[in-house]
Amino acid sequence: MARKPDGLHPEDIKTRLRKKFGTLAAFAKLHRRSPNTVSNAISQPGYSTPLEKLIASELGMQPESVWPERYHVDGTPVSFRADRTPTALNCRAHRQNEVAA
Repeated sequence: MARKPDGLHPEDIKTRLRKKFGTLAAFAKLHRRSPNTVSNAISQPGYSTPLEKLIASELGMQPESVWPERYHVDGTPVSFRADRTPTALNCRAHRQNEVAA
């Protein structure tokens, strides 16, 4: 059976912000952010860590308790960027004998 996440559901976060500020747009305007940015930070992991911290502080919580899947145990954010290793050959590999063509 799948384990239910411990953090808040995105709709619960939006509801709490609406109770405090009226609308998400009002929250965004107060903090000089776009309403789409606020909505994306709530629903998309790794979108904006500073905005996640701002939202959590407005809710009176720590970001790792709002989004436990987005933070390590020590409170550092989980990286959602893919580790990419370069696949292109370096310049020396193109010139086998170190001489220009």
